[in-house]
Amino acid sequence: METLEVIARPRFEKAHLAWLTDIRSRRAGSRGPPYFTLVFPGAQMTPAAFTEQIRKSAAGVQRIRFRLRSAMVVHEHTVGRYHVFLIPDEGFGAILKLHDALHVGPIEAALRAETPYLPHITVATTSDYAAARKLAHALNLGDLDIAGHIDALEVERRDGEVIRKVADIPLAKAGWLG
Repeated sequence: METLEVIARPRFEKAHLAWLTDIRSRRAGSRGPPYFTLVFPGAQMTPAAFTEQIRKSAAGVQRIRFRLRSAMVVHEHTVGRYHVFLIPDEGFGAILKLHDALHVGPIEAALRAETPYLPHITVATTSDYAAARKLAHALNLGDLDIAGHIDALEVERRDGEVIRKVADIPLAKAGWLG
């Protein structure tokens, strides 16, 4: 079944991007660079209509600066697994407001009423709570401080494991939020 999503692939300094990509690959089974998911599957629209609605909703939204400084464990009840999320302390509100701005009209159907939106980058996934807690604790005791910025959104179409980029939508360059 084909679904549509919106993600933001932040820009990081080279060393931080390498570390994030590595930990996600080893601990979360995620390939490729880290991202924030802003619209999850659920809107029943054509790719063209979906993309146009995202363009309208994002028009005028300024680029977002953020800093990842803390980790937390989140239980995903539907699959019985635990995720370790890196959460932005700076920029949290700006990312949350962008998420809310994108969920208007028919895209509102993609909201997950059972799970509040939490801006995050997943760095680990496990069925063992103690292992997830141990990693989050270690990250929080360390000197975690990763700066990044969001310049654009990507609309993606997923068909099973196949992901295709539908569109890039740049954010406004005037100033920075976060």
